Amino acid sequence: MKQRDLGSTGLQVSVLGFGSGAGGGLMTKGEPADQVRAVARAMEAGITYFDTAAAYGQGHSEENLGRVLGELKAWDKIVLGTKVRFNEVDRKEPVAWVRKSVEGSLKRLKHDRIDLLQLHNPVCNGAKGSSPTEDDVPVAEVLAGVAEGMQQVQKEGLVGHLGYTGLGDTEALHAIARDTRFKSVQVYFNALNPSAGYAGATGASQDYDGLIDTCAASGVGVLAFRVLANGALVARADRHPIAGIPNAPLDGGPTYEGHVEGARALMPIVDELGLESGLELGFRFALSKEGVSSVLVGFSDLGQLEDAIRWAERGPLPASTMDRIVALAR
Repeated sequence: MKQRDLGSTGLQVSVLGFGSGAGGGLMTKGEPADQVRAVARAMEAGITYFDTAAAYGQGHSEENLGRVLGELKAWDKIVLGTKVRFNEVDRKEPVAWVRKSVEGSLKRLKHDRIDLLQLHNPVCNGAKGSSPTEDDVPVAEVLAGVAEGMQQVQKEGLVGHLGYTGLGDTEALHAIARDTRFKSVQVYFNALNPSAGYAGATGASQDYDGLIDTCAASGVGVLAFRVLANGALVARADRHPIAGIPNAPLDGGPTYEGHVEGARALMPIVDELGLESGLELGFRFALSKEGVSSVLVGFSDLGQLEDAIRWAERGPLPASTMDRIVALAR
């Protein structure tokens, strides 16, 4: 498994990142023995980046991942990222809330340090943003009290590096990427809306206006997420029994069903290249974009993990294929 620099953090992360959210469900609702087998297999394959959050499964993701990493004695072999999320009340005392959130995460993880702490809220330009959620945080607050709270736990050694989730108003996301305190961003990026890598190629969704390139110019590491469009790139509507139910589109675009329909337009490319599915196309599309450090995928079972490992080993797509996919989104 190839490793890439996570921006200017000094950390190296695997090109395939292990997602532990409710979308896949393995680390929130899976059987404990299956969780151990999956994490052990991931590490055997060279996966070094593991992503979780306090909000995933109401804390169960952190608890389960921490338990497994402890059982496998793996803490010194991996890079772990988790997140802090604010509600309206928490925003009144951001420094205190960051500390409380981090202490809760460490307790659930049963560990003494987090490699990467990321803001989990969408950010907006003014008092309210255009995202479909109700917990937008104005960029002015992010660069003031939120950043101060995150820096404080960083200075105390509880956290290694700071990052944020790239959702919300596009201008605000670019502004944070240019702030030297934030060293990574989770970027919404997939073959149906590749605008974070190719400005203007929105697929009728939000234009992230080349956020990945802004990050690269600022030395900010990029963790690409929703690269499989919540599984819609398989181009059919059925889902694994423990996979989460798709929520409202994060980029203000089509519904999950609309994404499934959009994925069908990619099937001729899948067939021409002899790929296994639209999921392989989507994963390798994200992997191919210069500036992406790791491609995050969530899993429901060990078979899905094996698929992603196989696709990572096959590497980037041809440049001509990338151009065709981007053209379909314009």
